[in-house]
Amino acid sequence: MYLVLSAFAAAGAVLLAAPAMSAAARMWANRLHGSRLATVGQELPEVFVFVDPNRYAWMLVGLVLTACIVVGVLTRSGLASSVAGALALFIPAMVMRWLRRRRRRALLRQLPGCLDLIAVSLRSGLALLPAIQHLARNQPPPIGQELALVIRRHRLGSSIDVALEDLHRRMGGFEAALFVTAVGVARQLGGNLSEILARLSQTLRERQAIEAKITALTAQGRLQARIVALLPLALLLVLNRMEPRAMQLMYTTPQGWAALLVLAVLEVSGMLLLRRLVRIEV
Repeated sequence: MYLVLSAFAAAGAVLLAAPAMSAAARMWANRLHGSRLATVGQELPEVFVFVDPNRYAWMLVGLVLTACIVVGVLTRSGLASSVAGALALFIPAMVMRWLRRRRRRALLRQLPGCLDLIAVSLRSGLALLPAIQHLARNQPPPIGQELALVIRRHRLGSSIDVALEDLHRRMGGFEAALFVTAVGVARQLGGNLSEILARLSQTLRERQAIEAKITALTAQGRLQARIVALLPLALLLVLNRMEPRAMQLMYTTPQGWAALLVLAVLEVSGMLLLRRLVRIEV
């Protein structure tokens, strides 16, 4: 009789919780769908990566399944496999940040030379818009792509100032802000724009030289941070191979889950702290 009552109670609890669980699942699915559309429709085109939405969805499903299978085979734990599948959903966002940083670094490397060429074009008698158009045709990506977008935006009816502001929004950083501000001030108040751009180019080159020197000096600290971050994970894999029966308790008991949670928190905290120590703003 007690078992029957317990079964009815459990079934009632499931029925009562079903609407809330269904609503939470729908909300999560809608957010995931919105994030996928934003990634495919806005973020990826900004870095000139074009992917079909359906193909992107299948790639995401394959990534989640691969993470679940690999972690499940290595750990023989359903919980660890589920957590790995959930974490795999964050990989596209991490890839997007990496693509943006790489593209921004390439743009900043090309910007001083681009400013010099614009200054030379202005001194030779060209106006600003033809000079940008010439560079858009002859400069390699990504700066050539960005300047081509400026020209296209201007042809669609926007002013050159609005088109350059859009360039600043895509590039980010104070370097693009200085370029856009210099062009805007020179166009509104007058002045020798070629001289301004030449000095700005020299300033950006000096800043990049200082940043390269700081990067070289802090390379050892960044390498130590990566080693310290990867060492516990490598040790976890080694112990899992050497003592699978003992390590199984780590994935199947509440105490083991708590230890894994503490490990994850300490790992993230250590990585953030070391990253902050070796980061020097110029």
